Amino acid sequence: MIFGAEEKPQTLGFILLAAFVGLWGWYIYAGYIGRQLSWKVQVKTLTSHDDLFAIDGQRDGNQAAVGRFGMILLTHDGGKTWQEQASGTSRALSAISFADHQHGFIVGSGGTILATRDGGVTWKTQSSGTKEQLLEVYASSPTAAHVVGAFGTLLSTSDRGATWRKHELSWNRLIPLITKVSGILQPNLNSIYFVNPEMGWIVGEFGLVLKTTDGGRRWTPQTYGGDRPQLFAVMFRDTLTGWSVGQQGAVLKTTDGGQNWIPVDIGTRRNLYGISFQAEHGLIVGEGVVLASQDAGSNWRKLESVPEERWLSGVAIKNRQAIVVGQAGTLRVFDLKQNISRRETAAR
Repeated sequence: MIFGAEEKPQTLGFILLAAFVGLWGWYIYAGYIGRQLSWKVQVKTLTSHDDLFAIDGQRDGNQAAVGRFGMILLTHDGGKTWQEQASGTSRALSAISFADHQHGFIVGSGGTILATRDGGVTWKTQSSGTKEQLLEVYASSPTAAHVVGAFGTLLSTSDRGATWRKHELSWNRLIPLITKVSGILQPNLNSIYFVNPEMGWIVGEFGLVLKTTDGGRRWTPQTYGGDRPQLFAVMFRDTLTGWSVGQQGAVLKTTDGGQNWIPVDIGTRRNLYGISFQAEHGLIVGEGVVLASQDAGSNWRKLESVPEERWLSGVAIKNRQAIVVGQAGTLRVFDLKQNISRRETAAR
């Protein structure tokens, strides 16, 4: 995610800002018809500054994308049309998570937290108690959510966001070798995911993976190392099978709840920022790349139509349809069904 110049370095925002300079103007994207995956063109008149960082939504509800300058875009029809919703802030919004069709949270720069109770139509600001950059949020229920961010920031709520608790993690205990050698006590935490209300994972700098089995009260390390690539996203399909992606094409997979994380070579060394699965269909997005799997991640195929100059940071799959968001207002919709003809739609 990209944030304002006033915020601290060493976050994903500054990594992207350093990596991708010079944004494009207006975009009209061409479609791609593959043998098994078919692109549907999504036209959206956004300026070159309207970077989008994340997207989320429920199976039968709305989907919302968030980005720079407090932008929130809402779709009721799977990405055919989009409406901009008032956010009440001009800060960069980096992540969004819905607990159900009505309740969701957005986080962003400067400790920004927003909440909705009407499916994303209206959003209200909440007090996070921090000014750090918040990079990811996961809402495990309408009342409970966890947030991670820069410099070891970890927050949680159990009352719909009326109050947010800041958790102080003991990095000397969690990553003793790194803190002893480098003296870095607060690694950036980039992503968080709960497979159920009690079991969840956090990933971040130094290839760090933390796990909780008690709803976030205690965390234990599963992997870390001073020479390991930074991890930007994590997700689990069930309590045993999970994935994490990160710098230089890093892809890790576990089939035992994270006791062992196995590197997977998917044929790219580009930075990877997001991953999503629905049933056997999976997508990974990153630095000018989208990789698709139709066999639960056993094999991955690069979609050649993706411009290599643009980073993509958010992906959501719903009802066998995927929406990908990214740099300069990128909104790409494609169908995971076979033999779907290309069509063009206009957002408004």
